Amino acid sequence: MDALRYYLVPAMTLTGVVGFVLGGEFVWLGFGTFPVLLLLDIALPSDRKMRARGISFAANFAIYLQLPLLIGLYLAFANSVNSGTVPILDGQAAGWQIAGSIASLAWLSAVPTLPVAHELMHRRHWFPRAVAKGLSAFYGDPNRDIAHIVTHHVHLDTGKDSDTPLRGQTIYSFVLSATWGSYKDTWEKQAEILSRLGHSKGSWRNAMWLQLVLVGAIIAVMTVLAGPIAGLVTVAAMFFAKMLVEGFNYFQHYGLLRIEGEPIAKHHAWNHLGMIVRPIGVEITNHINHHLDGHTPFYELQPEPEAPQMPSLFLCFLCGMVPPVWHRFIAQPRLKDWDLRFASPNERKLARAANALAGWPQWLDSPPA
Repeated sequence: MDALRYYLVPAMTLTGVVGFVLGGEFVWLGFGTFPVLLLLDIALPSDRKMRARGISFAANFAIYLQLPLLIGLYLAFANSVNSGTVPILDGQAAGWQIAGSIASLAWLSAVPTLPVAHELMHRRHWFPRAVAKGLSAFYGDPNRDIAHIVTHHVHLDTGKDSDTPLRGQTIYSFVLSATWGSYKDTWEKQAEILSRLGHSKGSWRNAMWLQLVLVGAIIAVMTVLAGPIAGLVTVAAMFFAKMLVEGFNYFQHYGLLRIEGEPIAKHHAWNHLGMIVRPIGVEITNHINHHLDGHTPFYELQPEPEAPQMPSLFLCFLCGMVPPVWHRFIAQPRLKDWDLRFASPNERKLARAANALAGWPQWLDSPPA
């Protein structure tokens, strides 16, 4: 039974496929999984259980379905445009159909696609890593594995990690800085590797060319199959998918601090142990256990209820959209607790400076209550 929960991943994408097959107002069906899952994740109790042993085949099969289903999602959209069930070229409903198509494509290209890609990019075999690149192309970042593994996992919670938001930073500025950081880190790391091998950084061996090819191919195929408007819808969906990817990334390390070079410990990531977000996030929300060993398969990750916790990831996302609400009611109370209970003496020095820079209260200098 434990493996069945991971079939929420293909079920979400299949819902979007059905929406495009039905056409009309149903193009919103894929995006409609968002409010349903949000309410369930907030309402249901947290899930702190280990998964049962012996589920590896069934659990892996569930996540490998994501790439063919995602391709099917885009093909279903193209067919709906050509068949007229989604009139994006004319008619009173055209704008509404375009908006629904972008929303469903973007949501499903980001979640649950990112967690599946994240899991597979950490595998040692070439095949799952290739599948991860294919999946990541649908949110415009097929080289995400390079920046993620060689930068984020090495420098997390430090100033060198573009995936760690600063205290006081809003989700809106973070999605831009993290997107730039991901591309920049990939370019610099590729240039460094190619230079060591005696090749120019503009060589065809540079993975940045693969990014252009994969992303360009998706847009080109959609344009050929369903016309230029469908191609532009695909571009918009990729853009918003990338923003969603970085948006959810915002909540994994928000405001946390670590001394560069010191070991990663259990307090260096936020954990979200919601009953819904764990399976659709492919256990990425058992986040610190993943950082302690990035090669542990998702179904073997150990929940860490004693490590720093956040409320429902969906709730965090909603609050993050309103920065004063996020900072006042979620970020500051939890970072105050982190500073007082988890941070090392040297990390508390960093916390004082970070709080001052953000204009936050200096709770570390206040007498205990």
